[in-house]
Amino acid sequence: MKKISKLFVVLLFPVLYFSSCDSLLEVDSDRLVFEKDHGMDAANDTLYSMFGVLSQLQKLADSYVILGELRGDLMDVSETANRFLKEVNTFNFSADNPYSSNLRDYYAVINNCNYIIQNIDTSVVNKAEKVMYRTYAATKAIRAWTYMQIMLNYGEATYYEKPLLTLEDAYEGHTVYTSMDQLAPVLIQDLEPWKEVEQPTFAGGLYSYNINDSFFPVRMLLGDLFLWTGQYERAANEYRDLMFYDRVLLSSQYASTYRTENNVFTGGAWTNWSTIFRRGTTEQLTNLVTSNEHQQIFTLDSLFIHAELIPSTKSIYNWASQIYSESVRLDTIGDLRRYGSYSTAFTDDFTVIEDEYRISKYELLYENEEDVETRQVFLYRAAMVYLRYAEAVNRMGKPRLAMAVLKNGLNANTIASDLIVPPSEKDSIVPNYMNFSDQRFTNNIGVHARGCGNVHLDTTYFVIPRSIVNQEEMVLYVEDLIVNEAALELAFEGNRFHDLMRVAIRRNDNAYLADKVADKHIQNKEAIRAKLLDRSNWYLKK
Repeated sequence: MKKISKLFVVLLFPVLYFSSCDSLLEVDSDRLVFEKDHGMDAANDTLYSMFGVLSQLQKLADSYVILGELRGDLMDVSETANRFLKEVNTFNFSADNPYSSNLRDYYAVINNCNYIIQNIDTSVVNKAEKVMYRTYAATKAIRAWTYMQIMLNYGEATYYEKPLLTLEDAYEGHTVYTSMDQLAPVLIQDLEPWKEVEQPTFAGGLYSYNINDSFFPVRMLLGDLFLWTGQYERAANEYRDLMFYDRVLLSSQYASTYRTENNVFTGGAWTNWSTIFRRGTTEQLTNLVTSNEHQQIFTLDSLFIHAELIPSTKSIYNWASQIYSESVRLDTIGDLRRYGSYSTAFTDDFTVIEDEYRISKYELLYENEEDVETRQVFLYRAAMVYLRYAEAVNRMGKPRLAMAVLKNGLNANTIASDLIVPPSEKDSIVPNYMNFSDQRFTNNIGVHARGCGNVHLDTTYFVIPRSIVNQEEMVLYVEDLIVNEAALELAFEGNRFHDLMRVAIRRNDNAYLADKVADKHIQNKEAIRAKLLDRSNWYLKK
């Protein structure tokens, strides 16, 4: 067998074609396959190859959530947290921190993707369909997402289009991009031809998990790339088309409500929102499957259960301070999405610990403690699509339309109402990104209504103040509402720090991020703020 330095083995050899997931990256494994040994012109070839990619993706699960949330303002560490978590929390990384020193795991995913892209036979036809197109497009989407994560976390990415099969390959045929503005056009050009290709449907599974839930919608990736680079109309079009073609909806099915009788709150609530985190709901677009079997290490469930990672005081107050509206005259305090996001902490013998809390958002995915094969984290889900659509149209100068996404719901009635979306934000011909006339959107509700009741009836609290008449001020006000709505809806899922980054970069205001994150740090607030005013400290060191 060919020999190669252990230092480069993960980057240089795609790990494909295997019947189980153990020993995937052993240097002397006989499962390593060289380019000359295999082509990919059969369904089983692509299935096993995709298993290789998804197996590598597993290794990114912990760092995706921890880097995306613990550096933000919603997740915190307890006194019992390990030192690596405390380092992430304070942006003070040691060389052996597993969450910041795993760059090679990202490139292992990319190398596997490059192997498939280079070798798959897209000309294969079965029943008049080019059956390999789906896997080809899905692989490009996974590669693009991984490159985006590298750029967002490290501030630069070395771009390879071909698999690294020799040491020489590692030094040739690559480009280093140092900003999202440089990388995004490359990824967009690579993805756009494939956005209408359906995602693959494999009969096989990864352990007990249906791998069909692990693919990335190309339109979602394109929308995010356009959003990051200020191409807001193109972003809005991609998000809207994803909603339409993939039936990504926000119905009242997942809205939590307080119990009332005769226009009086009677105590208790129906906490329907938390059920979206059960496995296989329509809310979930892309999940990252994980397992502690076969030498894979996944620790999030343990870190949450044992309260090493906890909700910040700021995040708890955010849910508690929202106004829930039952009617024009009946309201109360508290966003019901707190149920399902965090809960009371307890000791190993299940004794409740007063005034201490733990993150519970993932618990419904782990209902069977003996089932170690179904750990997963959420990468994309329906509410995120709507929030990012709102972010895009708001920056197009349509803050009332963006507000309607939060308050009223995207449907034909909302768009038609001049009281909700004023004529100044409409065109004589309805543009694609505002076309919600199809009946599939009829029951859409506002994102805020998922936890705060009939907010469309609220004329006092969840409104754009009448004092704001300047267009620029209104856009900033609504953008702040969108960012806060993401905190209420998407907390602890891995997006928060990058959401704050995106808005801070857009506003050219480092203090926007620094102030929000520093608010979480009661003991060393000014030191954290000073560190984050320097944008270079937003990125990990290689």
